[in-house]
Amino acid sequence: MTENPLATPIHVLSSCGLLSVSELNWTDPSKHDATSLLHRLATSEVSSTHLVTAFCKRAAIAHQLTNCLTEILFKEAIARAKALDEHLQRTKEVIGPLHGIPITFKNSFDIKGHDASSGITALCFSPSQRNSLLYDILTGEFGVAGSTGGEGALLALGGSVLGIGTDGAGSVRMPAAVNGVVGYKPSGYRLPLDGRRIMGTGVMGTTAFGPVSVTGFLGRSVQDVALFTKLSAEAKPWEKDPFIYPHPWQSLSLQKAQRVRIGVWSSNDFVHLHPPVERGFKAAQESLRNAGVELVEFHGPDISQAWEMHKEWTELQDLSYLRELLSKEPHTEIVKATEIITKKAPCPPPTIAYIHSMNARISALVRAMHDSWGRVREPIDALLWVPAPHTAVPFDKYTYLGFTGLFNIIDWPAVALPLGMFVDKEIDRKVQVTPFNAHDADLQDMYDADSFHGLPLEVQLIGRRFEDEKLLAVSEVVHALIKQTSFDVKL
Repeated sequence: MTENPLATPIHVLSSCGLLSVSELNWTDPSKHDATSLLHRLATSEVSSTHLVTAFCKRAAIAHQLTNCLTEILFKEAIARAKALDEHLQRTKEVIGPLHGIPITFKNSFDIKGHDASSGITALCFSPSQRNSLLYDILTGEFGVAGSTGGEGALLALGGSVLGIGTDGAGSVRMPAAVNGVVGYKPSGYRLPLDGRRIMGTGVMGTTAFGPVSVTGFLGRSVQDVALFTKLSAEAKPWEKDPFIYPHPWQSLSLQKAQRVRIGVWSSNDFVHLHPPVERGFKAAQESLRNAGVELVEFHGPDISQAWEMHKEWTELQDLSYLRELLSKEPHTEIVKATEIITKKAPCPPPTIAYIHSMNARISALVRAMHDSWGRVREPIDALLWVPAPHTAVPFDKYTYLGFTGLFNIIDWPAVALPLGMFVDKEIDRKVQVTPFNAHDADLQDMYDADSFHGLPLEVQLIGRRFEDEKLLAVSEVVHALIKQTSFDVKL
């Protein structure tokens, strides 16, 4: 890592000389989100061609810095933008609710004529024959494809307004968290999965039990991910995707912070938070308390085995297809680190009794979380926690997803919210603690304030199953109160 891994790429964008002052302004994540850009496009304050070209240039620079893109559709996007400008000039009307907004897709979503390789080289050079349902709903004909980890990097560097990814254990929320953007995992079966490249059989998200894998959004603001979720629901995806529940969008807005009651997860006896993560978590609570938001202590059940349960369930799936694909990959450290794939022998087929037992354990955890929520002395609107005990970590050290994967197991919606705060090597010095277990010891050994300096801090807000509209409304209020407006790290 460099001394300031967050700031260095940002400085390159502004100093490389490839973007004009206007292009830097229109693509600046701190100045514009999708909601504000839509208004400016509709009023012709900026043309679709200028905006999309600027984002393509910024995305190209971001790719050179982070290797975040796979399928690059710049020519198609700019051609579509020109057509939109001509239509607006001729008719004085926009085309659809997302007129001119450039967005990106994880490269597991089918886009006709382009690879959906899911990051596997063996799947390259096999173009999709059709579009995924969500692509048709949101984009029509314009978009630039990426991948979930790449989505986070691309959003952070301002190369996209909104990214579409998937989340089976935190794959939307964690890229958002480590890059300082908003990441939203909805309840299962609300957003389309149709047209998404999957690996193996019995995949999470298309079954009636087990951890739920979902389509999710990464964006610049809560109102942006809420807008795209609303538009997706209003398209009635259940009429084309048999796995989507018929759940029309219920508009909900909250205006006064005093009306919000937030539960704060207080029990944690299996892994220690890294010092900056704990500082950010406490700062968020203080900001909410100072704004008049009522905070209620939340005593959750024992979730120490949640991540092991999630991994155990994943191992039950038939991953032979994925093993075969990965056998053709270069045997790099990151491939070797994927222990589920590189085991010498596949797990034996599970018995019906074993699957029933596993499902019973998951059901017990769902019940325990539900009961813990119900035992709070006053009804709460959402639950405040952190997305991980650490910030971003070195490339091959990300091994724990328990704080995010838990909510895939119980199928509750969750939003990762950037605080606008960053690791500060002067105040986030390493603290000696007694590890709860071997895994906690490894996590504590990993932390180094100097190496982690400048990395973004986030919190996670969680709602109950199918209360997505309420969670997003609460998140918009909460985020406005907790996000800092200045870069508080000494560079």
